[in-house]
Amino acid sequence: MRTYTGPTVAGGTATIKCPSWCVTDHAYWDDAADDCFHQSDVLELAVPRDRIPGTRPLPPSLGTSLRLHSTDPLPSAAIIWLELDERSDHGVELNLAGVDKLLAAVDSYRAGLVELRSLLAGIDAERRNR
Repeated sequence: MRTYTGPTVAGGTATIKCPSWCVTDHAYWDDAADDCFHQSDVLELAVPRDRIPGTRPLPPSLGTSLRLHSTDPLPSAAIIWLELDERSDHGVELNLAGVDKLLAAVDSYRAGLVELRSLLAGIDAERRNR
């Protein structure tokens, strides 16, 4: 397990242990050891751009990471950060119940997308056979 020794908000020094999934370089950011966030790798969803070959790829449409406050023991100190665009400061914090609601919405969205894909495949096949 990685540790980080750094300044505290009050001007002292403290050492914190990073969870195994934390990828934050706390020393690089000169984080206050008693007031920083552990963060996982970002899980990104990029929408493919297949209509115009050779064009610049779109930035990821959605990014998600796990964040945990370094010293706050409350459940609310652990969140999923959902980035809503390529700027990491535009997002929303989700607790466990919020993630469950998002997963239900994603499942529903996926089911609808599968249905639309089936309709698209039928149209595509019909037009190719003309």
